[in-house]
Amino acid sequence: MALKPVVLSSVSVVALVLCGPAYSQETSAAAAQSPTEQGAPATVAPPAEATTDATIPSTGEDIIVTGVRASLSSAQQRKQRSVQIVDSIVAEDIGKLPDNTVSDALQRVTGVQVTRGAGEAGTVLIRGLPNTATLLNGREAFTGTGRGVALQDIPAELLAGVDVYKSSTPDLVEGGVAGVIDVRLRRPFDFKGLEVAGSGRAVYSDQSKKWGYIGSGLIADRWDTSIGEIGAMVGASYNRRKYRDDVGFNFISNPGGANGIGIPDTVGGQYQNGDRKRTAYNASLQWKPSSNLEFYADGLFTEYKNTSDTNFFIGLPKAGDVTATPREDAPGLAGSTVTRNAYTLTSKQAYKNKTQTWQADIGTKWTTGNAVLSTELTYNHSRLTGRNAIVDTSFNAPVLNIDFDNNGTPLIGIPGVDLTDPSIYTLRTLFDNHSVATSRQWAWRNDLVYNIDGGVLSNLKIGTRYTSRRAESEATASIPIAIANPVLLSSIAGLATLSPDGLINGKAGIGQFALADTGFLLDNTDQIRSIFGQPAGERAYDPSLAFFDDEKTYAFYGQVGYAFDLGSVHVDGVGGARVVNTVETLVGSGVSSRNNYLNVLPSINARIALTEKVQVRLAAGKTITRPDFAQLNPLVSYASNGDTGGSGTAFTGGGGNPDLSPIKSTSYDVSIEWYPSRTTSITAAGFYRDLNGYIQTYSEIESYLGQTALVSRPRNTGDGTLKGVELAYQQFFDFLPGPLSGFGAQLNGTYIDGKTEDPINGGQQRIVNVSKYSYNVIAIYEKYGLSARLAYNWRSSFVDSYNAGGVQAHTIVAAPTGQLDFSGNYALTDWLTLTVDATNLTNRTYKDRFQGLNGAGAYSSTPRDTRTYDRTFQFGARFKF
Repeated sequence: MALKPVVLSSVSVVALVLCGPAYSQETSAAAAQSPTEQGAPATVAPPAEATTDATIPSTGEDIIVTGVRASLSSAQQRKQRSVQIVDSIVAEDIGKLPDNTVSDALQRVTGVQVTRGAGEAGTVLIRGLPNTATLLNGREAFTGTGRGVALQDIPAELLAGVDVYKSSTPDLVEGGVAGVIDVRLRRPFDFKGLEVAGSGRAVYSDQSKKWGYIGSGLIADRWDTSIGEIGAMVGASYNRRKYRDDVGFNFISNPGGANGIGIPDTVGGQYQNGDRKRTAYNASLQWKPSSNLEFYADGLFTEYKNTSDTNFFIGLPKAGDVTATPREDAPGLAGSTVTRNAYTLTSKQAYKNKTQTWQADIGTKWTTGNAVLSTELTYNHSRLTGRNAIVDTSFNAPVLNIDFDNNGTPLIGIPGVDLTDPSIYTLRTLFDNHSVATSRQWAWRNDLVYNIDGGVLSNLKIGTRYTSRRAESEATASIPIAIANPVLLSSIAGLATLSPDGLINGKAGIGQFALADTGFLLDNTDQIRSIFGQPAGERAYDPSLAFFDDEKTYAFYGQVGYAFDLGSVHVDGVGGARVVNTVETLVGSGVSSRNNYLNVLPSINARIALTEKVQVRLAAGKTITRPDFAQLNPLVSYASNGDTGGSGTAFTGGGGNPDLSPIKSTSYDVSIEWYPSRTTSITAAGFYRDLNGYIQTYSEIESYLGQTALVSRPRNTGDGTLKGVELAYQQFFDFLPGPLSGFGAQLNGTYIDGKTEDPINGGQQRIVNVSKYSYNVIAIYEKYGLSARLAYNWRSSFVDSYNAGGVQAHTIVAAPTGQLDFSGNYALTDWLTLTVDATNLTNRTYKDRFQGLNGAGAYSSTPRDTRTYDRTFQFGARFKF
């Protein structure tokens, strides 16, 4: 949180810098905006229909800008002109979004937080919640059996922009208690004529010490023909990254040793390595036989491949003759142990995962008089396959010394043992699994807009949407297969290898150790199976883990646009309701369920233009988010805990909950926005959400095979609230002299308070993943062909999960974390630009702890995970003709 004073001091000078005159960069070139971005308001697709330019307050300027200024200007105009509360990111030119993926780019948006790992930003949280609806060009999109698309699969090079809708309108596809993310891909009519562009970058990751690369290309053109205007575009992107994440961990604690105090069941570390490849292709055709009629067809294909592994070192402090020293601040829990003749494990977990996602649509739009009719048919298909081969190896350590809290990280010492010698390790256990999940959907949408001349009502819009989706999932059970005739790791040619070195920068005390080789396990799995007495070939899917879900939705909406003047104050907006009926049929092994529920979702948005540069927004509405299909899976996968010297349960398990209901929310939003110039804005927003049935995952003791099992399931949590405030400021300091006029800044910060009902113990508790505070500080420079951005992103602590089990505290709380990134480019010519980028410059460390009341009813705070990630350095170029 070292940069927090910078935010406070920067805010204090805002009033001073705004006093200076604001000038935009002068140029004779056209602004770097698509035709739709130049004149159309930014709202629900199709964007131009919610309002008209006549209702938009002007900034009083008509100055053309380029570069980063154009990007920020376009994003600001979309926010200013929208009837909803929205924040946007706009690529000022092809390939110029200064991040690698949609997830990376969204972390800069006010009120958006991300989770990180595997060398990238992953889950996107809007106002702390992951329950977002994701759209591609206004169409629903998803990955696998989830409700949303994996945004990190969409390369930034294919983007025209991204809109984050924080309030809803009736014509917006339902779903997204947190909000809606609409990813806008480029289309041929966005360009004036022939356009050829591409880029390439080399990426070095310092923790993995490996190089990767990113490449993309796009070609588009449009023609006037005897049958009308035709446009075509194709784009492609390839991204290969090699990453490494390090983890030092303490597992849950249970009694062990002569004095019976709580000792972690396992302690150790992980090197998580991956070789990830992402490929994306998109194509678009547009045809206008006449000025009032358009036909179009779009297609997108993304593929994700990841060969990854986890190199586990697992200490079992209770599996031997143990002596424990209590913690001074929590006498019932161990601070350190010395274990003699300690049974110790290493494990190689090798994974090969693949995801393929398709989306195709055809549609038409016809304008006749005051009416605009449109229809669109969309097909989505996503398939995820995965397999893993895991081999545990063991040895007995004469002495195992563990300090469970060495400044938040476990410190492990095994004196007198060469951990890199494969001849001391014995093969013990095999896990051999594979899975497949598919999801297919047809969606048909119809819309009618009727523009009304004069009067308070500006337009009427009605529409229907029908979807039919089928989700299927099959998997093998994750059961341990013990070896009947143990053999040494070194006895099998090619099997042994060494892990990476220097876990957590050496802070965990673990260096290199021997274990099985990833490539050998994946390429010679039948040989490994035979060693463990198993037949050749993949194991059959376990029928008890299969589920099949059919979902149909029938939606109708009606909304009116309105506009009127109250003296010098202009008011406009949209109001109406969406009605949707959902029919869900789920079938699993020996279980089935059918749900049919109707939801009425009213909403209203109002924009009040107090002056040409100051406006207020008010919004209220109801939303729902349906459970993910995997969350509805009624079946549980169990795994034996094995002999850890005193685990609290015999098994652990994870499964779904067919009784889950949709999350319901009633939302209230208000914002005030000041736009002194096309690239300057100060905005403040407040929001309040009444939540009902928010879904979180909890663990609870259940019975399995006559023994105890700690089983994690998603559950509806009852009533809750989410409330907060967002502040944002951006400006270019054009009034400064000479080179200083190239500087600009963006600052934004968010406060969130989220609570919901504990479904097991009762009472209110914090919503998981919600950081109370977060902010972005971004410094920008653009002049003389040079464009650079230095961005710091920070979020405060948050709850990772509840009900961890064990006798230590049961709530896992993550510590505050921040990351500093840099991007820069220099235009050598009109068509060639050199780029340099760097991420994680501060080499951030993630830590979380078990915090709260422990098994003895006393407060305690003990370490759980410490994680470090790659810093990346990118060098490349892009061109455009």
